[in-house]
Amino acid sequence: MTKRKVVVLVFLNAVVFVLAGYWMYFKANMREIDVESPRLQPIDEITIRNLKSDRKILLQKSPKTSKWKATWEDNSWPANGFAIERFYEKLETYLNQKSPNEILPEHCYEITIFAKKFSRKMQFGVEDFNFVFSDLGLGADELQFPDGTILSKFLDPKIFPHVRKDCKIFKIKSKKWEFVFTKRQGKWFLDHSDLRLEVKDELILNFFHGIFSLESRDITFTHDNMQEHTLSILLYGENTSERVSFLNVNEQTCLAENDAVDLFFVIEREQLTKIMDAIEDLLKVYIFPTKSCNDISIITPGEYFNFHSLNNQNKWQFTYSKNGEPEVKEISQEDMDTLLTIFTKTASMVVSPLLFFDDKSFTVTFNEFSDNPQVFSFHRKGDQLFVGTDDQDIKFEIVSSFEAKLFHNIRRHSRRSKDLLL
Repeated sequence: MTKRKVVVLVFLNAVVFVLAGYWMYFKANMREIDVESPRLQPIDEITIRNLKSDRKILLQKSPKTSKWKATWEDNSWPANGFAIERFYEKLETYLNQKSPNEILPEHCYEITIFAKKFSRKMQFGVEDFNFVFSDLGLGADELQFPDGTILSKFLDPKIFPHVRKDCKIFKIKSKKWEFVFTKRQGKWFLDHSDLRLEVKDELILNFFHGIFSLESRDITFTHDNMQEHTLSILLYGENTSERVSFLNVNEQTCLAENDAVDLFFVIEREQLTKIMDAIEDLLKVYIFPTKSCNDISIITPGEYFNFHSLNNQNKWQFTYSKNGEPEVKEISQEDMDTLLTIFTKTASMVVSPLLFFDDKSFTVTFNEFSDNPQVFSFHRKGDQLFVGTDDQDIKFEIVSSFEAKLFHNIRRHSRRSKDLLL
């Protein structure tokens, strides 16, 4: 290839690279422009004031993101851009229909528009004000500013608007327990004291989808007969955090409170139930460390079982002892895989650390003869089976059939057929 051809190819590659960069920039800016209504592009701020009470709503647009927020008294909340657009469109319609010589009634409300190149202040009587707000779903009897009804129509109904993709830690707290989930090197873990359990990505995504898509069907500023919160979710991002608490009202309705604002978001109980189901899935974890397991010991009253790897020879040594009578035999890797599958396929539900149990039913120790053995103690409470680690105050509920499956598999390797659990 000649030097001239090389230069031409380098030049063409550079041109393609530059054009691709401009195209990506153009597409990115097109997306930003599409988000904002052309009608609202020149508008920076809208103030709505009740002239009788002097209360006001301030709607402001961010110069960086073009997103709107509503501010009132000591509160601030993301605004619903579509509601502002409908309101402003109706306002323009009203101004175009208004006769310049019309005698106005007593003024009750004042609206001020601030734009890049102009500002305009308008005053309205109740009838005209009703017309301007008619597209927001308000009836004439609702147009009283002190009850917050007008303000609520401008607020974003999303209940978790602040911490989203940059969430690195979140906590879930009920009346009886609290669990912490942390993100490390792209993976999510359930942390409790020294216990760290990896959580599947799809379960995390399902939980985030549930809370970030949660929207209120109504917003209220006061509520009677307040009860204790049943659940709280705390999200921590890079530079911000937010906490949302839920409480029951009746069989159909629940309320959500975001600490960032003095509001109550009304949601359907079905919405909260879906979030609770997602949380339940998060707490179903696989606690048994089978990946790096070289030996497993099981102890029951009067009995001892041990499975020990024979130096990676795809064979295991099985030791069984009852009342001081030991038995040793060799078993295959296939038989061990069957045993390990019982542990790997058993999902555990994290439960309250406040549960109390009678004596242990049995214990299982992974890597007993290593520097870091992990001991799991199993307890029964009625028809339920629970397991906990000896160095933790947390308990996990697992399917009650786990015990029968485990011991049926273990005892088939012993010579005492009468000990089989069928």
